[in-house]
Amino acid sequence: MKILKLPINHQKIYYISLLLVAASLPLSKFAVSVSMITLATNWVWEGRFAEKMKRLKDNPSILIFCGIFVVHLLWLLNTSNFQYAFFDLKNKLILIVFPLIIGTSPTLKKSHFKFLLLLFSLSVCISTLISTSVLLGIIDYPINDIRDISLFFSHIRLSLLINMSIFSLAYLLFSTNFNKTRFEFIAYSLTILWLVYFLFLLKSLTGIIIFLILFFLLAGYYSFRIKELVLRLFVQVLMITLFLWIATFLTHAISKFYAVEKLDFDNLEQFTASGNPYQHNTKLKQIENGYYVWLYVCPQELKKEWNRKSDIPYEAKDKKGQQIKTTLIRYLTSKGFRKDSVGMSKLTSVDIKNIENGIANYIYTQRYALYPKIYQAIWEIDVYRKGANPAGNSITQRWEFLKTASSIIQNNFWFGTGTGDVQDAFDAQYEINKSVLPPGKRLRTHNQYVTFFVSFGLVGFLIIMFCIFFPIIKQKGFRNYLFVVFFLIAMLSMFTEDTLENQIGVTFFSYFYALFLFGNGFKLKKNDE
Repeated sequence: MKILKLPINHQKIYYISLLLVAASLPLSKFAVSVSMITLATNWVWEGRFAEKMKRLKDNPSILIFCGIFVVHLLWLLNTSNFQYAFFDLKNKLILIVFPLIIGTSPTLKKSHFKFLLLLFSLSVCISTLISTSVLLGIIDYPINDIRDISLFFSHIRLSLLINMSIFSLAYLLFSTNFNKTRFEFIAYSLTILWLVYFLFLLKSLTGIIIFLILFFLLAGYYSFRIKELVLRLFVQVLMITLFLWIATFLTHAISKFYAVEKLDFDNLEQFTASGNPYQHNTKLKQIENGYYVWLYVCPQELKKEWNRKSDIPYEAKDKKGQQIKTTLIRYLTSKGFRKDSVGMSKLTSVDIKNIENGIANYIYTQRYALYPKIYQAIWEIDVYRKGANPAGNSITQRWEFLKTASSIIQNNFWFGTGTGDVQDAFDAQYEINKSVLPPGKRLRTHNQYVTFFVSFGLVGFLIIMFCIFFPIIKQKGFRNYLFVVFFLIAMLSMFTEDTLENQIGVTFFSYFYALFLFGNGFKLKKNDE
């Protein structure tokens, strides 16, 4: 085909479009959309539909995977909120774009595959460098939390792409399927080290847990394939040592959290140095860094001293929307100070700024350490167990989401709520359950499996699981390292995230699923299978 007498190479446009999707995923939702439109337009423009239909007929796995979208269509019969349903269908359309186009197009060559993985990894690196520039203040962008350094989308989505890049580069590094120069070996190794470091710097527990699971699974599997006995034993002992070190770190973090100051609750001091009375709530056992939060509190002195030091009133909210007096009390406690004028006198201007920014514990200011994130997770669980409202706590409020989802499922077990009625069902159930969560925190499950069950019931859930797993079994996808890595990343993420309920997540899933299962044209060597 020609335009203005210039030949059009649809195969090159197809490959370039795939490259653009890979390059855009970590950086721009808009560019991802443009790349997909280009890919689809080229596919239609190319024609040759008889040939494409034959490929579909020869490989029914493609259409079976597209059944996920068909379920969303069919369950329109069981919905009333069509506005949201059509919005959801627009996102889910991505689930059929990549399988149909990649599955009916000529498979990629090994060199094309390598360049695509490298371009994707380069784009991920650029995204991490931009985030690092934000963290270091090189790029002027306001951040109240480490997750804010991910400018383009959720830090959890970024952590999934980082994991995909790490294990893809590891494949290029160690696989005998690809030749590599000394420069490539060094470049891949350094990039992997940087991405692993940044993943921990980002402090996405979802991303870190997925990385550790994949690392131990893959390292354990391949360690048994090392022929040299000494090297095999060395790797396995190293893995066991690393696992024990992680277990020790977590155990120490928990024991450190619960190393609480010893006090005689019957003989607590009743007055401050200025002669004002303390408030002691001995029923609330909330702690910060081993100190009781609600002992030795003098609101009178706190209010006076705070209003003298800060432009934000004591009765107002901090920059995270929390009661600033609560943030102040927790922050003072974390320092081991009493909540009175003496404690206030020990706060520096930096401390005041931290409190105004909503930082409730001074250890959260340690941006480059992982321990504060572990501490926060333990703290959230601890205060929830002690009866505190889980609102705003990313881990424990998920339990409220799941309890609400459980009630919805009981009432809609077989066929769910329908494609568009999920949020409506949650809103109604929160009211029925008299949830402690405030309206702004009454979200969906943050669990893709539960979301499917709520939306489509047991029948739809089982159909979707069949549509996901049958093509893998049919295509022997579990013999493909790259597919296994991608699939584990995606499926593990679905336990803590609604991965397929947003553009980047569904694009990540559909793109790499189709690419590794339907677009891999070169044969793996035996020792790579």
